[in-house]
Amino acid sequence: MMDSEQQSYLLAVHRSLGLTARRLHKLQRSFGSNWKGIFTASEKELFAADMDKRGIDQFLDCRRKISPEKEFTQFKKCGAQILLLGEENFPLSLQQISSPPAILFLRGNILSQDFPCISVVGSRNISSYGKRVLEKIVSEIATAGITIVSGLALGADTLAHKIAVERGARTICVLGNGIDHIYPAGNEQFAEKLLNEKKGVLLSEYLPGVKPRPEYFPVRNRLIAGISKATIIIEAAEKSGSLITAQMAVEQGRDVFAVPGDIFAKNSIGTNQLILSSGVYPALSGQQILEHLGLEKLALKKKTTQMIPSAGIEAEIIGLFGTESRVHINDLIRKSSHPGSVISANISLMEMKGLVRNLGNQIYSKNV
Repeated sequence: MMDSEQQSYLLAVHRSLGLTARRLHKLQRSFGSNWKGIFTASEKELFAADMDKRGIDQFLDCRRKISPEKEFTQFKKCGAQILLLGEENFPLSLQQISSPPAILFLRGNILSQDFPCISVVGSRNISSYGKRVLEKIVSEIATAGITIVSGLALGADTLAHKIAVERGARTICVLGNGIDHIYPAGNEQFAEKLLNEKKGVLLSEYLPGVKPRPEYFPVRNRLIAGISKATIIIEAAEKSGSLITAQMAVEQGRDVFAVPGDIFAKNSIGTNQLILSSGVYPALSGQQILEHLGLEKLALKKKTTQMIPSAGIEAEIIGLFGTESRVHINDLIRKSSHPGSVISANISLMEMKGLVRNLGNQIYSKNV
């Protein structure tokens, strides 16, 4: 793991240069992971690393005004962590896109259970029809345990994040600004609650202090599309940013689904046009999308895995089954140190939760 000094110089290099995947590869090929060495490198050393002249000129001019220590202090204040392209914890799906980010900033922790995930985007001025459709589709996908990705924008994005969490799923919020800033400000409370309850993450390729700008959002959209197995467009006007996300998803080889809408509705012009184009599917339900993607069995497995108790008497009872596919309750009682009444009461509760199945005659099988 990179120590704090190297992190401070990495942040300073990124602030001065604007790391891209190409520049990162060249620098690491010449300097390894010596970010202090990179930050203090001479013009000659940077040319020897095959860095582009424009980048070198920018870097040499900017680094004189930047303090690695201040960069690190500002970064630590927001409680984020750094993910570097090529490292083990960097999302594999983003490593595989045509223009992967060189560096990501993360608040919260990405879990293995977050993949595969599905992104949901749509209009900021979502209609009542769009809200009903989004709730139905996202609820069905989230209930299956699939993580929902969106951009934390007003309207469809925020609604998708909130419904995902309400239905017991996790969510990934991809920002179009610095990792230390929640935009719009009205989502600050939701974002903090999300992190505190460990129900999702905030993700950005922008350094702390970077304010949201219109040109940053299309760049952000490629991450939303790239990290996901598929993208669902709920509503989109004729020149909507959601259509940019759809286009990027298609270019990255991801499946795209669009909700059919009223042919007279402004917010349905874009989605209806998408459905007319090749390779974009109509989105009719969450279940239909899961089946199309072949995720219905994986979703069931993920959901079941999430139910497995990790401690307490329920975990102990699951362990008592051992490798047996079916066990009589008397055998469970015999193996346990608890009274028979305790095992009987808990096995009944576990049956209600779907953790075990009663096969009849007091014989049980585990479902996890």
